[in-house]
Amino acid sequence: MNKKRNTVIGLTLIAVILFIALYYTYSLYETTREITVSSDIAKWNVKVNNTMVTKNNTTISTFTLGSINWNSNGHVREGKAAPGSTGSFEIEIDPTDTEVSFTYELTIDTSNLENDSFYISNVREKNGNEFIKTGENTYVGIARLSNNQNGRKYNIEINITWDNNEENNESDYELGKKAELEVNIPVSINISQYTGSEQFTEYQG
Repeated sequence: MNKKRNTVIGLTLIAVILFIALYYTYSLYETTREITVSSDIAKWNVKVNNTMVTKNNTTISTFTLGSINWNSNGHVREGKAAPGSTGSFEIEIDPTDTEVSFTYELTIDTSNLENDSFYISNVREKNGNEFIKTGENTYVGIARLSNNQNGRKYNIEINITWDNNEENNESDYELGKKAELEVNIPVSINISQYTGSEQFTEYQG
């Protein structure tokens, strides 16, 4: 009888010990487990000259003489260009409803220019935004979230110079004879998310 009673007591003690061990194990799990909260994906709505682009997409625009704003110098008809003229065109980056910081990288292709006297003389960000020349014809700007939320737009001005070089008279003349003067200046723009860890080295060439 005593043996049976001792067995029952022993089994009861084991059950109690197991219950306590399981309870504390479960309590520890409950206090240390991570709770995953679902989040909406940040929106990307970036426009480049009114053309919608998105993360890591590239848009290429070809600018012609007709889209360049030429400065009048008194010797060329207003709005027209000839050797000795200077002008500019702009690229506007509009981060409408964009919920992340991002970088915009501009690469200007000058390989189709008629001669060395027709060239890009300057590229700048008109609003004083962070803007770095990282290559001979490559520029990187940083569009921070705080600025995007305040409605900031990023306006890049590209200046063109057409020097009056006597050695280029023949090519200048051929260009001027065209009914629709065109100079292909493709500008590729790459948009990608900015995390703050990126390092950009200023071009020293």
